[in-house]
This record gives sequence, structure tokens and C-alpha cells, in this order.
Amino acid sequence: MDGIIIINKPKGMTSHDVVAEVRRITGERSCGHTGTLDPDATGVLVVCMGRATRLSRFMMETPKEYEAAIVFGISTDTGDASGKVVAVSEDVKVPRKRVFEAFQRFVGDIEQIPPMVSAVRHRGRRLYELAREGITVEREPRRVTIYEIEPASLEDWPEVVRLGSQGSMRVVCSKGTYIRTLCEDICASIGIEGHMGALERTASSGFRLSEACTLNELRQAAAYGELDNLVRPIVEGVGHMPKCVVSEDEASRIKHGTQIEWDPNRAEPACGIGEYIALLGADGALVAVGEVRLMDGRALIQPRVVL
Repeated sequence: MDGIIIINKPKGMTSHDVVAEVRRITGERSCGHTGTLDPDATGVLVVCMGRATRLSRFMMETPKEYEAAIVFGISTDTGDASGKVVAVSEDVKVPRKRVFEAFQRFVGDIEQIPPMVSAVRHRGRRLYELAREGITVEREPRRVTIYEIEPASLEDWPEVVRLGSQGSMRVVCSKGTYIRTLCEDICASIGIEGHMGALERTASSGFRLSEACTLNELRQAAAYGELDNLVRPIVEGVGHMPKCVVSEDEASRIKHGTQIEWDPNRAEPACGIGEYIALLGADGALVAVGEVRLMDGRALIQPRVVL
């Protein structure tokens, strides 16, 4: 089975568990997701099946959107609500306006130190494996991009943030961003402790939570022979890319890995040298993902992933 399924991941399951369940329900052995969610997090988990798995690396590069709750005045050893309390700010009295102003200091390219409970490798082992053994190691900061931060709803915010207060924020960010670290850093920037109370991913790989189904809905669809209603076509995985319709002859050459001449006027929207472009057949199906290259003064499209 080739296509994409958007799952609303429940709390308590790992991303790997969800993929394994999708594999079991659909019978498709080749399955993979486009970005891990922690077990305690909920929301959009995009699962690619069959030939769609070839697009995972492109889909992972797209921005992600989250709604996260910040708990003020209390920090934990994991940076989220599952950890043990390690520090408390006793005299917390911060106007919410000051917190909102702090949000803006984190918009743009920032550096984050991966938390010890992350899947980053250190000398061949995952950091979370070391953390379970009580081992803490030095971690190199990583550069990520925060595109937007804003309150998810003013109704969720007290006028004055005090010890134990919570407020929800909406974050649009690049891949590799640790939202728990962002919550901690925002609190640190206003001089108090803090941690992430809850996390929901509301968009990933170009898909939104409103488009997602639950695992139970997927099971029911399979039981009634209606899986096709929940499986998205492969071409939707490149919705973020410029597109170009190729001729039958060009499609044949592309499928054999042959470069084709490139006319920038054929792309919608515009596509420049070094960018990836989705190459579609006359029927709108995805033929390949190509890269626009300049060789000996000629603009060419080099097939990178052929479907």
C-alpha cells in the first residue's frame, strides 16, 4: 500500500509503537514516520507507507507547529511534567505581558542544548539511555529556527504569572527543535524556573491536526474495507515543493535516472538552482523529486527520488 496516513498520536505511545500499529492494521510492512513525538506528547504523526517512505527526508525538513503549556516557577529533571521536581522559584510574580515579550527574544535562529532525555547519540548511545542510568554528559548546542511564538489563547493566561501558573503557547519551528528546552529557556530569560506541562503537535510535513485520524478510526476503516478513505496520495507529501508537469517522454527518461532540460517558466511557484521540485505526470501523480542544477551553463533537473 502506497500513501500517507496522518495519525493523531495518543499520549503514552512512542512514535515507533504507532508506526508498528499502522503496519499491523494496514498490512503494509514498509512504514515510517516523518518526525518523532515523545511518548507524553500528542498530535500529528505523519506515517508514510510503501513508496511514500522515499519522501520522508523531504517531509522532515518542513516547519512544525506545536501548542505547549508552560508551568512557571517549577523545574524538573526531564524538563517536562513526567520528571522529578529539582528546583522551585518561591516568589513568582510576573505580568503576562513580560512573558509575551520574552517570547519574541527567541524568534529567529537560536541555539539549544539537547536535553538528556532526547534521542541524540553520545558515543553510540542515546542520551535518554544514559539519563535512565543517572548519567549526565556535556552536549553540544544545536542551531534551530523559531518562526513564530505567540499565546495560544489569552484566556489560558492569568494576568499575573505566579508559582504553578500555566499558560499555553503556539510555536512554529524547524525540525530538531526541543519545545521542552524552549519552555525552560523562556522561563530562565525572565529569571524563574519552569518546565513544559503538556505538548501537542498541531502541524507537521504540511498536514494539520484537523486532518488526522485516531488509531481506533484507522482500525474501524480497515475492518470495513475503507482504508482508502484515510490514506492520502503520495503527491500530498510534496505539497511544500514547487511543481512541474512533465511530458510522457520526459517522465520515461526521469524514471531511468536521466536528467532533463529545465525551463524555469514551467515551475509553479518559481524554483531556483539548488532547489528540489516535484515532477508530476499529466494525471497529477508524482513521477519523481528532482533537483535543479546548473551544469556547463545549462539548467538541468537531476532526478533524486523516482517513484
